[in-house]
Amino acid sequence: MAETKPKAKKDLVEVEHGIYISENTGGVYETTKQQIEPDAQTQQRGMSSTPWSRWGHDNNYPQRFIDTVSSDPSASLVARRAAMHYGKGMMFYEKKVEGSKEIIIPVPDEKVPSEISDFFFENDIPNLQVGIILDYEWFECFPINYILNPFGKVLDVDHNRMKDIRCEHRNPKTGNIDNYYLSGHWPAPKKDYYTTLPAFDRKKNQSGIYLHKYPSVDKDYYLQPAWHGITQWLYIAKKIPRWILANIDNSINLKYHVKIPLDYFLKRFPEGPYDTDALRQEAIQKYESELYKKIDSYLAGEKNVHKAFYSKVAVDGNGNVLPGWEIIPLDNKIQDEAWLRAYGTAAMAIISGNGMNPSLGGTILPNGLGSGSGSDLREQFNMYMQVMTTMPRQKTLEPWEFIKRRNNWPKELHLGYRDVILQTVDRAKGGFEKPNEEAPTSEAA
Repeated sequence: MAETKPKAKKDLVEVEHGIYISENTGGVYETTKQQIEPDAQTQQRGMSSTPWSRWGHDNNYPQRFIDTVSSDPSASLVARRAAMHYGKGMMFYEKKVEGSKEIIIPVPDEKVPSEISDFFFENDIPNLQVGIILDYEWFECFPINYILNPFGKVLDVDHNRMKDIRCEHRNPKTGNIDNYYLSGHWPAPKKDYYTTLPAFDRKKNQSGIYLHKYPSVDKDYYLQPAWHGITQWLYIAKKIPRWILANIDNSINLKYHVKIPLDYFLKRFPEGPYDTDALRQEAIQKYESELYKKIDSYLAGEKNVHKAFYSKVAVDGNGNVLPGWEIIPLDNKIQDEAWLRAYGTAAMAIISGNGMNPSLGGTILPNGLGSGSGSDLREQFNMYMQVMTTMPRQKTLEPWEFIKRRNNWPKELHLGYRDVILQTVDRAKGGFEKPNEEAPTSEAA
């Protein structure tokens, strides 16, 4: 019986159409609606073996994605986006319109109604808001559990991490999601390891979970932010450090090749003075070892740079040079420049996928690009804060609007984020000014 050869190992294995698993990293890369939401086409309940819609082919997409990104320096870009999203923290304010200009009027904490201050303290709203922002920056959605009293007022709010939530299959009659499932044991929790929570209806007096997100043109259950497309570039970027480390661990670094004619040792130790050939060879080996140490000492170290080496050569009867001592410098070329260029390309794609340019992301690329000037950094920062944070902030402040309306709090009281707008030093000596504080320049929210 012929022996079967083992199948050659591949870097990426296609386990399903369009779904690839890296045998080296364990990363799974999914790109299409069917791969992110394999149950999206299920029109009737009961067609799936579980009541929830799977998130990814194995129902573990969010954790796999978090692990993939967190193992790369690009995770710092997500943290940077979250920090800019939060700005200098939350603030209460009122606003008025004078002509075509909207004026922001900060409200000090001590003038905020005690009912609101107590609610914020009891529900630890600042930390809850940070959790909301992190969820939004990772998945562009976040679940909030609204707990109401019998009269419809919000007593408590709770933020559950998006990765711990799964959506029930849509109701085929209404198209709505009636329930959500909460668990810390995905992808396949046992019966007693998940909780069923009803969906929150803004028009009804029933507690439940509301999934805050913008409408999607493609996804029915779980959003896939555009920046999630960086996963395949992450696969490339991760290869480069591993290649360099392997090169360091396995390479032999030689600076010189020293050639010493064999006759040198034989003539230095002729046969006459030695009783046996063994004693002669022992003397040669001892001298050879000491000689190599002297040569190393002569050539190595910063004090021995540019030293000259002298040797004598002999010629035969025909005038041909006989072999003599030679010290040949070795050009130790590690062909990593192409890999570094590839890493730079991958890094650029990852940064662009995160909606930043290199200077704003604090990234210096191997080709020297990305450092930028102070003016470039200022303009990029201000553009990002004034344009790219508008919709995210509107969404992450949505729970406040829900609660304010339900609890009949003052309509003129708003919640927003404090900003820092970078300025040139000729306009502000410190290089920045604080909107909504000493010198209002833009709306907080």
